[in-house]
Amino acid sequence: MTTARIRSPATPGIVAGANPSLRWLRRLAWLCAALVLAITSLSASLRLAKAGIGCAPWPACYGAAQQALLAPPAAGDEAAQAPASTTLDAVRSAHRVLAVATLFLILVMGAACRHARRARAEWWALLAVTLFLAALGPWSARSALPAVALGNLLGGFAMLALSVRLAAPRRWAVTPVVRAWLWAAAVALLAQIVLGGLASTTGSILSCDGLADCWRAAAGQGWAALDPWRLPGSAAGAPVQWLHRVATGAVLLLALPLAWRLRRIDAWGAGVLAAALLALAVLGPVMVGAGFAFSLTLAHNQLAAIALAALARWL
Repeated sequence: MTTARIRSPATPGIVAGANPSLRWLRRLAWLCAALVLAITSLSASLRLAKAGIGCAPWPACYGAAQQALLAPPAAGDEAAQAPASTTLDAVRSAHRVLAVATLFLILVMGAACRHARRARAEWWALLAVTLFLAALGPWSARSALPAVALGNLLGGFAMLALSVRLAAPRRWAVTPVVRAWLWAAAVALLAQIVLGGLASTTGSILSCDGLADCWRAAAGQGWAALDPWRLPGSAAGAPVQWLHRVATGAVLLLALPLAWRLRRIDAWGAGVLAAALLALAVLGPVMVGAGFAFSLTLAHNQLAAIALAALARWL
């Protein structure tokens, strides 16, 4: 696999940097990426808390938390949950404030990219995803469907990837072989992210332990847990866990050699990709061993977002 150190003809306006509006676009896009990363962290906190990740006493509380999604709490439980609800309300309010600020920033970015065709297309995509998440927002708080949570998860990751693409435009073209390798790694990483989201939102994270155990458990189950329209706990989740672990191995086998080759033409981007992937590989077993501690699970989510954004920068 080889790479070519050639300036990309597809992005001349962005690469040149001579246009002051394009320089402002890059600065605003970096700010947008920082805001989106904060939003995805807050959104993940709400999603994980809703799924019962990090509850106490673990793991007995996890099944109860999943059942609570499907039925309103009893009158006596509401007072006990008041402190947690207050904290979540504060997180939810911060999420809304940052979301509005990000939408305003994206609208300002639209004026800065009016002279760059490729940047304009990516800006429209960023705006479309933002509006989609705004429309999905009212459903997120009251819906227990994994599909809704996955929509929020993937939408936030897409916003981060698009912001990074606008902030750090590609300066070099790559060979067709490298581009095919990039797409294969991106598909594997996206599959891993989707399966990880399904595992947390369907109550599947305690279905099995280890690749071999998950394969044995999955062999006796159907694949209904892969259906994002099923309610949490309505299907056994070992197949989700097994596929998530397989996808993790595929990502490492595809993306780490790719980052090693890309370091010659983009040392910073390749370094971010490799560091995020290695941290994910280490954090996964640590997270499981720590009983899915909330902070570790949140960090796992954010590392996946950073890895996808670093990879998408080259697509």
